[in-house]
Amino acid sequence: MSKPTMTGRERILATVKHEEPDRVPISPRIGFYLMWKYGSAELDRQLELLPDMSFMHIASDPTPNILESYPDEYCIPDVKVEQSKHQDGDFLVVERTFHTPAGKLSDRTQIPPNNREFGIGPNPIKTEWVVKSRDDLPALRYILAKPVRRYDHLKPLCEKVGDRGVVMVCIRSPLDHNAGAARDMQDLMVDYYNDRPLFDELMGLFHERMMEQTRNALEGGAEWIFGSWYFASLSSGWSPRHFQDIFVPRLKEHVALVHKYGAYYDYYDDGKLMDSMRMIADAGVDVLETCTPPPVGDLDLAVAKKSIGGKVTLKGYVDLLYVMQRGTPEQIDRTVREAMEIAKPGGGWIIGSSDSFRENTSDANMAAYWNACRTYGAY
Repeated sequence: MSKPTMTGRERILATVKHEEPDRVPISPRIGFYLMWKYGSAELDRQLELLPDMSFMHIASDPTPNILESYPDEYCIPDVKVEQSKHQDGDFLVVERTFHTPAGKLSDRTQIPPNNREFGIGPNPIKTEWVVKSRDDLPALRYILAKPVRRYDHLKPLCEKVGDRGVVMVCIRSPLDHNAGAARDMQDLMVDYYNDRPLFDELMGLFHERMMEQTRNALEGGAEWIFGSWYFASLSSGWSPRHFQDIFVPRLKEHVALVHKYGAYYDYYDDGKLMDSMRMIADAGVDVLETCTPPPVGDLDLAVAKKSIGGKVTLKGYVDLLYVMQRGTPEQIDRTVREAMEIAKPGGGWIIGSSDSFRENTSDANMAAYWNACRTYGAY
C-alpha cells in the first residue's frame, strides 16, 4: 500500500530523521544547466520548471567577499583602492592595490568569459594573491567586510519555497573562498609545515568570521546551514591526517553552533570522501553531499550506507559528467535504480547529483533522470 503523498519539505525532514517518506526526495544541483537551457536559474523559474523537485534552495550569505568580487567602486572604511581592468584576449584582467592603515596589499585576477570554450560559470584565475606573507595579515583585516547581521532576504525566500522544500544559508568554511582566496592553496599546504604561524593565524581569522556569519544567519531565522567545505576536500590535496588535525575541530565547533539553534547542517564536498566521510559523520552533520562516485570521486555508496548511513543522510551521487552529460538514458536509469536499491531503505537518502548538471546535457537524459527517480524512489 502506497504512503500518503508528502510535500517536498515533509520528505526532506522525514528522511533526515531516518524515517521513510512517501518517496525519496529528488534534489539535484541544477543551476548551471538551467542557465544554459533557459537563460535563468532564478528560484521562480526553478519552481515553475521542476515540479518533482524537493527543493534544498541555497541562499547566499549577504556579507560581501572582496577577495572574489571586483566592483567598479569600493567603499571600505579607511582603505583606498586603486583598480584597473583591461582585456587580454578572452580574459578580463583585474589589478588592484589596497592602501590600508596597516600597509599595502595587491592582487591580480584573470576572469574568463561565459562561452562555449570556457563553459558556464568558469573559475577566475589568480596570478597574484593578496596574502604573500604573514606581514600582510594586519592589512587583510582592513579589507574584509564586517559580517552582515541583517537577513531580510531570507524570509521571502522561505515563503516562496513554502512546503516544496527548505532554504539553506551558505556559509563558507575558513578555507573555501576565504583563506583559499587570499593565498594560493599550494602555498597554504607548504605553510602548514614551513610557516605554521601564518597558516594558523589565517585559518583562525576566517574561522572566527565563519562562526560570526553563522550566528548572524541563525539569529536571522536560518533553519538550515549549507556548509561549503570543498576546498578542504581530500581531492584538493589534503591528507586524511591533515583533515583530522586541521578541519575536523573547526567543523565540530561549527556543527555544534548550528545544532544549538535547533537548525540542520548540510556538509558539501564534491570530491573524494571515502577516507574522510567517517570523520565528517562523527562531527555530527545532518546531510553529507555530494557523495561523488568514481572516476571523479571515490565514494562506494554501499560502504557509505553501511558505515555512516545510520547517523547521516547521504545526498547526491549521480555523476553530472560521465552519466548525465555523456551517458545514455539506459545508463542513467541503471545508475539511479542501483543507487535507490542501496541507499533507499530506512530513509537517510536524497537522490541528487555530483554537482550541478551542466550545459549540453540532453533532454532525453534529463527526462530519464526524473523518470528513474520517480519510478525507483517510491517506498
